[in-house]
Amino acid sequence: MCAARQTDLFPAIDPSIPEAPSEQTAGASRPARPAPARLKTKSRQSCAAQRRSPKQTGYPSPWMTVQEVAAFFAVSVPTIWRWNRNNPEFPKGHELSPGTTRWYRVEIEEYCLKLRGVTS
Repeated sequence: MCAARQTDLFPAIDPSIPEAPSEQTAGASRPARPAPARLKTKSRQSCAAQRRSPKQTGYPSPWMTVQEVAAFFAVSVPTIWRWNRNNPEFPKGHELSPGTTRWYRVEIEEYCLKLRGVTS
């Protein structure tokens, strides 16, 4: 970069240009804002972020959500619920709590092998 362009971009570097007025009178500037007060208790997000999920540890969870099962078979979520209800061979979901259903990863993988005709 040539010297003329550098002074255009960074006028404070050029010794012929005086300092900005705010830098000359430091005491006349507005007082700084106080830093925002920090909460002493941990928020829910920080606690959730500290928990180790299977993705952080590198090991897959033994449980699969309905979205993960649907992605595994490349079908929609309602299809998984329909298979769970109507197909007696499809692994049944385990209701861990009201509104929380999970499938064992091993059962899903075994069912997939059974569909492909691979015997174990």
